[in-house]
Amino acid sequence: MRGMLRTRITSAAGAVTLLTAGLIGLSAGQADATSRVNHCGSSYGFLKSWAIKDGWYPNPTVGYIDVYYNSSNGNNCVITRANDSEVGGANHIIAGIRKSGSSTWKLDGTNSNYTSYAGPLYVYAAGSCIDIYGELNYTSGGTGAGGGRTVYEDVHCG
Repeated sequence: MRGMLRTRITSAAGAVTLLTAGLIGLSAGQADATSRVNHCGSSYGFLKSWAIKDGWYPNPTVGYIDVYYNSSNGNNCVITRANDSEVGGANHIIAGIRKSGSSTWKLDGTNSNYTSYAGPLYVYAAGSCIDIYGELNYTSGGTGAGGGRTVYEDVHCG
């Protein structure tokens, strides 16, 4: 089933409260839009972007998890980026990837304060599927805070 894309969303809306604790009152200016850029390398082809949704109504898309694949070596690559049309002052951006069935995530950004993207991260998963993870917190107009956290399982099976 090489190159097949499957998506199954794992709900993480309850984690938003934990993610945003302590951010109320922070102020940051509106950043330039973070467009999709291939930071994985020229041998990696873009597969798809998966949305990171805010946990609060109306659930805008606050970021994306971009997945790339290198068919010559079987490696997958992931980048998490903010959607600055919805998010002002994005920070605490985290990217994650693992081979499906593994309990060990490769993570970037957990001890950092990235403002536009996290990653790239790589995992070999030829003949298997991958799970991806994206998270970000942000301030909105300097008056409040929000965040999004999303895990997608079995997104690329190669």
